[in-house]
Amino acid sequence: MKLVRRSARAHLLGLIAAVVLPVWLFAAYLLVAYALHEQSRLEQEARWTARQMSLVVEGELASLQTLLDGLSKSPALAAQDWQAFGSEARRIVQGTDQIITLRDFDGRDLASSQPGRTPDLPERPLTAPEHEQLQLAGILVSDVYAAPGPNEYRIAVAKQVSGAKGVPLLLSISVPTERIRLVMLPAVPDGWIIGVGDREGRYVARSKLHDQVTGRPGLPEYVSKIVGRSGSFHSRNFEGNTLLAGYYRSPYSEWFYTANIPLADVQAPLWWSLAQIGATGLAALLISLALAYVVGRRITKATGDLAASADALGSGRAGQEVSTSVAEFASISKAMIAAQHAISKRTRELETVLETVPAAVWFTYDPQAHQVIRNRFAAELMGLPTEGRDLFGRPDQVIATLAYKDGQPVSREDRPLSKAMRGENTSNEEFVYTLPTGGQRYLLSSARPIRSPQGSIIGAVQISLDISERKRGEEQRQLLVNELNHRVKNTLAVVQAIAGQILRNATGLEQARTALSARLVSLAKAHDILTRQNWSGADVAEVIAASVGSHAPIERFDLSGDKIWLPPNTALSFALAFHELTTNAIKHGALSNTKGSVSISWQIEKHSEGISILELEWREQGGPPVAPGKAGFGAQLLQRVFGGEKSGGVELIYERAGVRCLFTVQLERQQALKPAD
Repeated sequence: MKLVRRSARAHLLGLIAAVVLPVWLFAAYLLVAYALHEQSRLEQEARWTARQMSLVVEGELASLQTLLDGLSKSPALAAQDWQAFGSEARRIVQGTDQIITLRDFDGRDLASSQPGRTPDLPERPLTAPEHEQLQLAGILVSDVYAAPGPNEYRIAVAKQVSGAKGVPLLLSISVPTERIRLVMLPAVPDGWIIGVGDREGRYVARSKLHDQVTGRPGLPEYVSKIVGRSGSFHSRNFEGNTLLAGYYRSPYSEWFYTANIPLADVQAPLWWSLAQIGATGLAALLISLALAYVVGRRITKATGDLAASADALGSGRAGQEVSTSVAEFASISKAMIAAQHAISKRTRELETVLETVPAAVWFTYDPQAHQVIRNRFAAELMGLPTEGRDLFGRPDQVIATLAYKDGQPVSREDRPLSKAMRGENTSNEEFVYTLPTGGQRYLLSSARPIRSPQGSIIGAVQISLDISERKRGEEQRQLLVNELNHRVKNTLAVVQAIAGQILRNATGLEQARTALSARLVSLAKAHDILTRQNWSGADVAEVIAASVGSHAPIERFDLSGDKIWLPPNTALSFALAFHELTTNAIKHGALSNTKGSVSISWQIEKHSEGISILELEWREQGGPPVAPGKAGFGAQLLQRVFGGEKSGGVELIYERAGVRCLFTVQLERQQALKPAD
């Protein structure tokens, strides 16, 4: 059934008619409602007054508990000096009507502020309910009981304390019920009667006729209606008068507190108020009928203006503030204008964020996902121009791209944005896109559907991160790993050759261990140099200094030559060669005395067809005379490392003035000329 909508003026006229026709019925309803309201208010006031009385009285009980808390820390109690404890208790209550008693849980007195007096609590063990309350609340408030004095009733507050060796004892303080009455009297409202009853339904105190009712049980008709924590009821009192009573049962003491007022006192002003309200309501009704039409015209116009402003807000157009004398309508109009500004501001902020964030964002509201709204970063990824493009939010046609996932082509219907339009989610999936320009983009994409408040899919959003650099980095790292594997295999081959030759020529294991260790150290130093340069090579001077410096002072070497960059394998070979030459010079040559020295010089001799020839000379001088002999392990190692045609050659010359060693090594021209960092 279609809902019929009418103007605000029609509704106001209908309201006027509805008010005029049942005016007397309305007045009657108003009177009854007021009466019920007043009755409810008075019942609530009675409950509230009873609750306030409980706070006043239990404030006094709490002060008694505080006194017990302080007394429970007495050194005499810990020492079980009952006489001293009794004296301390008497000092505390001296000049008051309070009585302090300490007893065990079997009911036997141990100490009292009034020795020889009948105990302030019945001389009996605690009952099970009393034990339970003491354990749960930590404090026990007694029921009213008769004291030794004439017509004297008292109540007591007790708590459990520990004696020697942790024996539980019961420490209590009692006061006359008159004290409870005196405490609550200042807080009793005029016209109200306050009563306090214990757990058994006996009166503890009453603001009126206290001496006549304290210690006596309440009327069964009255007490039986006190059920639950709080409530109100009507009942007769001892004098036969009907009362309106509110009650509250305290969880602290389990006593009940009642606030009572004669029902006749309540009803008299109520009837008078009802009469006044009825007359006033009738007069107000007549006046309202006269003013309704005038006010209705203004409301109708303001309502129409608000509707126009709301329509403008919903369609994104600028609305105008409504000029009206109705404050609420003016507030609504201002709120709508403020909402319009806030929405516009948030829209600009969102557009700015989407245009700034380094992530590609696509929105679509097209079921086929052919029309998309993209941000600047998405346009850049797809190779679209970004200069002079319209603000974010205008849909464009998707561009023709090829997509691959795990090496397999992905159709347009199976891409994240299209799947999201079907209600499917995509989370952090990698795709490779080939653009119309031929370029490739690696994207990490996620997509979600956009749903209406009713749950239907109205659009979709896709967010993608450009991981092209990361993928290229992964490929580069794989190349480096492969290169490192190749280098390691070559180095292991060199180590294997060195170890084999040492073992063949060594006279014993100790000699073999020393020789192998020294050569491995030289290789390690060369490895350190190459590692610092990411295994791109090493400067020849740095290799020489690292190889000879660990065996002899570098001041005994004269190094001269240009900056020449050695490839990794050549740098390792030179490290071994300089190690052999240096150790031989220390044993037999120029470094075996304090006067000899070694000069090492190198240069690029010639260039041809992209090949450079490195010539390096080792010359010893100032050492003992040299006589040619049988080629040892060092000479064999030099020939093995540099004897190949591809790498070059080595020549050892035994001159009487000192050993000379000439190296000839082929280098690629670009490698040789690369500056060392």
